[in-house]
Amino acid sequence: MENWRAALERFMEEWPYPYALAGVLVCGSYITGNPSERSDIDVHMVLKEGVEWRERGNRIIDGYLIEYFSNSPAQIRSYFEEDHQERSTHAAVQFATGEVLMDREGTISLLKQEALGWLKKPFEKTGETGLEFMKYGLWDTLDNLEDLYEKGAVEWEFVYHNSLNALFDEYCRFLSVEHIPYYQIGSYLNEDNYLKKYLKSPFPDDEFARLFREALIAADRRQKIWLFKKLYSRVLNQLGGFSIDGWKVKTPAGNSVT
Repeated sequence: MENWRAALERFMEEWPYPYALAGVLVCGSYITGNPSERSDIDVHMVLKEGVEWRERGNRIIDGYLIEYFSNSPAQIRSYFEEDHQERSTHAAVQFATGEVLMDREGTISLLKQEALGWLKKPFEKTGETGLEFMKYGLWDTLDNLEDLYEKGAVEWEFVYHNSLNALFDEYCRFLSVEHIPYYQIGSYLNEDNYLKKYLKSPFPDDEFARLFREALIAADRRQKIWLFKKLYSRVLNQLGGFSIDGWKVKTPAGNSVT
């Protein structure tokens, strides 16, 4: 038996709520491949229908960090839905790619099928009002970045990388692409294995992806601001163009922006 599996088996044996357990699913890099020395073991301790509590925690066993999630099927379904509303596939990918270790009532098999269904479900498109505020927000991001660039501000590098992240995420929102965590964007744009592991489709704009990869490794501020402007112009063109002069949005009071 692999060492990590032995550690997980010990965790399961010592788990204090066996009476509430419907099944166990392990997921993450130890299942999808290429775990690093910092990889933890993600395990879902799926509770029986009707259990009205949940628990999340961590244990270190034989040097392995085990992160566990104890939820009822209803709570897991709620996570699927909440993630989707936030343009995330986190929980669904865990269940779709995870390995079933125990499934006393067939609950996990059903949840795996539902997870695949959520992964196929398109995200909500940005409405006209939301699109206008998106364009203004991106213009404001560039304006702030240029202002700090011209001042030679010491925090410019920090603002530059945050601005790249904001630009990337807003473009993903417009394209109905899921939210990619900032610490995974490089892998998402560069590594086919990442796409396979996490069931992602390639980014749909090859030219943007090429420019963004350059922006991540650009050497000096002049090159960085030039690349950011190129990315900004490409995104704003895809969004339908934008001019700050005369820009306005009129909506009923009290309505949320969508």
